[in-house]
Order: sequence, then C-alpha cells, then structure tokens
Amino acid sequence: MKALKHPGNLILIGFVVMALGLLSLVYMATQVKFDMAVEGDYYQQEVAYDKKLVAENTAKTLGENFSFKAEGSKLSLNLPVTISAGIENGLAEFFCLSDAGKDTKQVLQKNADGLYVFNKETVAPGHNYIVKISFSAQGKEYYKEFKLQ
Repeated sequence: MKALKHPGNLILIGFVVMALGLLSLVYMATQVKFDMAVEGDYYQQEVAYDKKLVAENTAKTLGENFSFKAEGSKLSLNLPVTISAGIENGLAEFFCLSDAGKDTKQVLQKNADGLYVFNKETVAPGHNYIVKISFSAQGKEYYKEFKLQ
C-alpha cells in the first residue's frame, strides 16, 4: 500500500486516468450525428426561399382560419372551406428537431369541410416537432409552420 502512494506512482495513475478520459471524450465526439448537408446550388435555393416567403405572407392573410391544434390523441389542421375544396399539392411535414429519422410527411387531399385530422402516433413521443404545412389552392401558394411539443 505504501508503494501505491509513492509520488511517481500517483503521477503515473494521473496520466492514465487523463488518457482514459480523453479517449472517452474522443469516442463520444465520434458518435454525434450530423444531419446537416451543404448544397452548392445557392441561386435555386434562394429562389425557392423567396417563394416560401411569399407563400408565408399569403398564409398570414387567412389569419386564425389557418390553424393547427394538438388535442388528446389527434392533431387537427383547420383551413377555410373555400381553400380546402381547391387544394392542390398539399403536404403536411412533421419535422423532428432532434432526429431526422423521425420526420414524417402526410399528403393533404381536397376536403369539403376544411378539417384534416392526423393520428398523434404520427410523431414520436418526447420529441419537439415543427409542423410545416404547404399547399397551393386557387392559383396561390400557402405555407405555414407550427410548433408541436
């Protein structure tokens, strides 16, 4: 026991503990997921982003008639009846902030009453989502995002 407390041994043990700590940090750093991708077509991306901004402003004109709610075991999207009857290329994307593998997409079809109901099992429990609603109707593009927690 006396040899273990020798200053040379304590320094050696300290170096070993530090090396193990650094190796564990390197291992943890290699296990981090990077889902971000860089694409080189910046001009087309900017044009698409400008269209998205126009669609967001168009959606703002609908006010409270364009809403999304989480109630119990269902998620409901409300649209004005005149808009939902003429919907084209409708998409509801459930974007998981922490894991891209948990993203889901649902197609929006024409609807007479303007109510779209999704099962809450569409989203993984315990994760924060952004619900991205995009569609075109009556020659206009609409886009709106809702936070789902």
